[in-house]
Amino acid sequence: MRQSAANISRLSEAEPAVRKLLELEQVEDFAVRDVDLGSGILSCVLTFPEKLFYQVLSEESGFPVENDGELLELLESLSAAKREYDRIAPALEQVRATGYGIVMPSAEEMHLEVPQIVRKNGNYAVKLQASAPSIHMMRADIRTEISPMVGDEKQSEDLIHYLLGEYEGNTEKLWESNIFGKSLFQLVNEGLSAKLKRMPEDARMKLKDSLTRIINESSGGLICIIL
Repeated sequence: MRQSAANISRLSEAEPAVRKLLELEQVEDFAVRDVDLGSGILSCVLTFPEKLFYQVLSEESGFPVENDGELLELLESLSAAKREYDRIAPALEQVRATGYGIVMPSAEEMHLEVPQIVRKNGNYAVKLQASAPSIHMMRADIRTEISPMVGDEKQSEDLIHYLLGEYEGNTEKLWESNIFGKSLFQLVNEGLSAKLKRMPEDARMKLKDSLTRIINESSGGLICIIL
């Protein structure tokens, strides 16, 4: 547009200059909307193909969208994800601040048991019980280390100098450093993943059961023995 307008010196040259924009794949049509002879301003409207809208939308969002149906489906999916995230967002903030966060159950998740008549000290009472799942988030700071075998002391020093030279105050550049065919990020991530997957399923279930008892029995004491 700027290139076409740069060579315009008279209003009569404006429309042919704008017409050249039709040579662009992104422009489908144009129409002159208004001509102001007093100010020398010509206003025009450019029409872009519908596929350009979806192309830009896909590039900006990172999700492939080619038509109205896929756009509606994506909006419904993102809307559902947004509702779920809004529910857990406060707990995530608590986890980042204190290391522990709780997602409170919604009204739809609460289950009311059948009322029962119970006798206490010669009197009768109605016992109402309700249950609901709560999500507890805990932050565990995982540490890992890598010690690649590089040979003698001189070669180890060369590797340290190489890494420090790559770093130069740029952490992202250090993560991309290549060590034996893998980036430093890949090596560290493999070590972290191995530790995170090391906790067996039965240990996770025991941790869940212990937390459930602490909450329901209002017990503040906890003894943990790691074998």
